[in-house]
Amino acid sequence: MKNLQGLSIIIPSFNENINLIRLIDYIKKFHLPLYEIIVVEGGTDFQIKNNFKPHREVKVINYDKGRAKQLNKGAKTAKFDWLYFLHSDCVPPKNFKEIIYKSMDNKNQASCFKLKFNPSNFLLSLSAKATKYNNIFCRGGDQSLLIHKSLFFLCDGYDEEYKVCEDINLIKKIYKLGEFKIMEGYIITDSRRFLKNGTLILLIHFGIIHLLHYLKLSPKFLYSYYRLFIK
Repeated sequence: MKNLQGLSIIIPSFNENINLIRLIDYIKKFHLPLYEIIVVEGGTDFQIKNNFKPHREVKVINYDKGRAKQLNKGAKTAKFDWLYFLHSDCVPPKNFKEIIYKSMDNKNQASCFKLKFNPSNFLLSLSAKATKYNNIFCRGGDQSLLIHKSLFFLCDGYDEEYKVCEDINLIKKIYKLGEFKIMEGYIITDSRRFLKNGTLILLIHFGIIHLLHYLKLSPKFLYSYYRLFIK
């Protein structure tokens, strides 16, 4: 493999010990040549840090709650130049290692995977198909994000004013200041919230909040909408 640059995998968490154990065990099976995993824990489960003490490549940081704050903290802590932001309830594709290193060749280009839901249904499958298109309206945090530190900090990282849409807000800046690539392969995300609360209604509300962000409504308004209709 010609590109052996280091990779810092940053995972925000809020008392997600079970998901973290499953995900980190999965990542370790790839035998990445040079990497670290940074878990930024915003909850009160301090046992998480003890659980991963035997894993020398895993660093757990207890920090203030708030995904944007946690992700920025992980980026500032990272020792490698390539950052990979990953949600704890998502599973990268089986050929993750080969794909990710092929994408680490352009410092001005950020990348994400296409998306699949598990379990899925017709509406979720239809929604997931849209993630193959290279358009801001087809992006979201569950698709994960590979980005070089230079581009990340050029975009000023995640805006900590946003309690929701922090990922969309950053990706919007990437589209303006850099390049964006959709990587081959699918990342799988947990769909239990959709199936529990109604797939159609949640897809509609997520679409509306995406539109509200595009129309530049304030982070406070977006969070109020999220708390009222989604959370």
